[in-house]
Amino acid sequence: PVIAIITGIGVYAVHATTFDLFLMVGIGIFGYLLRKLDFPLSPVLLGFILGGLMEQNLRRALSISNGALEILWSSPITFGVWVLTAIMLLMPIIRIWRKRSASRRAIADV
Repeated sequence: PVIAIITGIGVYAVHATTFDLFLMVGIGIFGYLLRKLDFPLSPVLLGFILGGLMEQNLRRALSISNGALEILWSSPITFGVWVLTAIMLLMPIIRIWRKRSASRRAIADV
């Protein structure tokens, strides 16, 4: 309760609007639900923190290139980052697939 009171005072002190208080409560409930569902909170937090920065830099890159999307994969470094991103997104799917196929083989061997 003390943390909720202190954060409520801090949020209200910044803009002095009740909307910010309701937003704080809503985000708190959302975080509580994510924790109860065993959802990792660190990726969500990183997304909230870095999302705005990524959007600003994307806009800057597109304005420098006059809207040409080729700037997003034209250099070897950016292409490497895209490949690593694809690998990181596919790894959980590959792990699930390998685990299922291993369990099927174990059942078939019995």
